[in-house]
Amino acid sequence: MEVSPLRVLLLGSDASMWIGLSSTLPSRSSQIFVLKDIDLDSLTAAAENVDVVVVVLNGGGPERLHPLHLIGQAGLEKRTIVLAQPDDQRVASDAVLLGVAGFLQQGCSPERLGMAIEQVTAQGVVYDAFGAAELHSRVGMSSGSGPSNLGAAKALASALELKDTYTGGHAERVTWMALRLARVAMIEDALPSEALEAAFMLHDVGKIGIPDSILNKPAGLTDTERRVLETHPILGEKVVAPLGFPDVVGQVIRHHHERWDGTGYPDRLGGTDIPAAARLFSIADVLDAMTSIRPYRKPVSFQAAVEEIKANAGTQFDPDLCLLVEATFLGASPRVVAPLT
Repeated sequence: MEVSPLRVLLLGSDASMWIGLSSTLPSRSSQIFVLKDIDLDSLTAAAENVDVVVVVLNGGGPERLHPLHLIGQAGLEKRTIVLAQPDDQRVASDAVLLGVAGFLQQGCSPERLGMAIEQVTAQGVVYDAFGAAELHSRVGMSSGSGPSNLGAAKALASALELKDTYTGGHAERVTWMALRLARVAMIEDALPSEALEAAFMLHDVGKIGIPDSILNKPAGLTDTERRVLETHPILGEKVVAPLGFPDVVGQVIRHHHERWDGTGYPDRLGGTDIPAAARLFSIADVLDAMTSIRPYRKPVSFQAAVEEIKANAGTQFDPDLCLLVEATFLGASPRVVAPLT
């Protein structure tokens, strides 16, 4: 089947960006359009035929925000990536409030911008560290656990994936798998909800505090490096603590590496002492890890990964949840005789 080209609209850019993007969108052919006259009518007309809008905001006066306001009036924020001048706090604030899909500072590589375009095309969210920090502060000023916090979770997860080059798309994939298992299991403390989705999206947010040299090391880690890596659940819990998320978010972040037999980390909890949402999520996390490309090993088939989960029932994983894995992901009949509690 023929794949349609990726259509990108550039606003406020120069020829060098057009050339750079032309060579860094490898997944499929692309069509890149440049709109010189930026007004609401021309923007709305052009945007009918594009997948992603990339807007470059330059200058020091309030007029630099005009294209961003037009993006909002045209209803294109969910398809827009903002490229701001370094440390432009006002642009970052307005972009976050508008709810754009992507925020990067100018000077990022064409490869990074290309990856962001691909992710936004797939309805993802991409914020760099500066944009994520602004988002963090905005969420901290809000209250409750509404949709804005789910958006914050997605943006923070995307910011992490720009740092961890070997887990691109992991947060989205594992969240989908964990929610699918949650809908089958229907455990009282892990019922499908926006809060649970945010918890799954943010499970590895603590890796923001782990050195890149450890996160992206292609070979095995030393004992010291592994101990540093294993601090990320505690770091992650501290990151989200001021943001007003429901308790389940912190529980998943801190405890998704615990094991049923009590030999996991960081608290060596075992059995049902591990929060239900974390027990459920750990299964999806390992499924995605085993079936994804990593620098130190090849992926296995989904069937083989499911068999590995079942083989570790009662040691690494909740045995009751393991009974549901094959039915959830491979379509077999579940072998359970009573509801999970």
